[in-house]
Amino acid sequence: MSRFLKHELRFTSALILAFLLTAAGPLAGQGTRGDTEASNYWWALTVGAGSTRFTCDLCTPERDAGPWADLAIGADASEAVRVGVEGGFWTHRDGGTREWVYRAGVVAHVYPREESGLHLIGGGGWTAYRAEDIRYDSGRITVGLGWDFPLSPGWLVGNTVTLDAASFGSIKNERVTVDRDVGVSVLRLGVFIKRR
Repeated sequence: MSRFLKHELRFTSALILAFLLTAAGPLAGQGTRGDTEASNYWWALTVGAGSTRFTCDLCTPERDAGPWADLAIGADASEAVRVGVEGGFWTHRDGGTREWVYRAGVVAHVYPREESGLHLIGGGGWTAYRAEDIRYDSGRITVGLGWDFPLSPGWLVGNTVTLDAASFGSIKNERVTVDRDVGVSVLRLGVFIKRR
């Protein structure tokens, strides 16, 4: 088994474990948006499709499409702002090579109108690309929109469109730098289930 597959299995296992631990211990007083006793804590599991593109002197302009998944856990900073930490991955097979983009960082959901499910998404963190011996690491920002609505007491479902943008990283082949000041963008469309 390749070291990249082992790394992916460890990363996926950690996400699943975090999901199960969170789901196994529901928080007291959870409710839907607008409930007076809604929990201050939340978690969300998001899955969907995304496309990734590199921007550099040696890069091709095409976007590669593939599935992605994300797990976020957080708390309410106010009635209109929810903050948390998140981690996830995107993958794509290019011929015989499996490509991965990993992401981890902080996220904020801002609800301009308290009773509306429409919210702005912003955040920042780390992005990493792996494909056999090729690697890339950089800081990134995230912007997007989401919309959610109550499914049942304490549960919400919804969808998101987000853009991750990373810049100024270097592509490396093992320890050799291939290109500098490389940008990576990942456009993601997803559906989520959220527990509050």
